[in-house]
Parts: sequence; structure tokens; C-alpha cells
Amino acid sequence: MKIFFKSLSLIIIVSLTSCRAIISNPCKPLKDNSLEINQKYEVQDFTAKIHKIKITLIDNKSIYGISKKGETISIDKKQIREVKKVKVVSSIVVGIMAIATVILVPI
Repeated sequence: MKIFFKSLSLIIIVSLTSCRAIISNPCKPLKDNSLEINQKYEVQDFTAKIHKIKITLIDNKSIYGISKKGETISIDKKQIREVKKVKVVSSIVVGIMAIATVILVPI
């Protein structure tokens, strides 16, 4: 039973960290309508710094957001290397499906 709970915990952790949609990367440029206001994103700039922000404003040159600490962050669109959207709901669904598979499929 301990192995089952360890496996269950591992599946949940992996599913929560792995379900992210890539909005933009060097091969896929950032489009004007690809980001939504009041949504959480991970934005990586060309200095390899990752900003986890909630987008508050988008204009022609920059993206503005608020970090978890409450800091206002402004990132120039030309300095953005990659943008990922965190999908927590899909992560939970994947975890539940994995758990159901482990329980229902006999080995």
C-alpha cells in the first residue's frame, strides 16, 4: 500500500509540473492576440531569467504583469525568448486519469 501512495504522489507531482502550453519560442514568434489579460504565464527572456507573472497590460512594445510577490514587471516584447501558459486543470485531469488507470487496469 505504501508503494501505491508513493506512486500516486509521484504521478500527481509529475502531472502538475509537466502540463504547460508553449505560446511562443524562438521558432514560433509571439503574436499580438496570443496572450490574455489576467492569465498566468511563465515568460523567459534572452538572459534566461524566468518571470512567473499574471498579465495586466499588453501594448505594442511591452508586456506588463504582476509577480507572486506583488512586484510590477515590464518586459520588452523583443527580449522575450519563450512564453508558457500553466494549465493546472489539465494537469489534474491527467493525474486523475493516470490514477484511474493504475487502479482499474489489472496487472
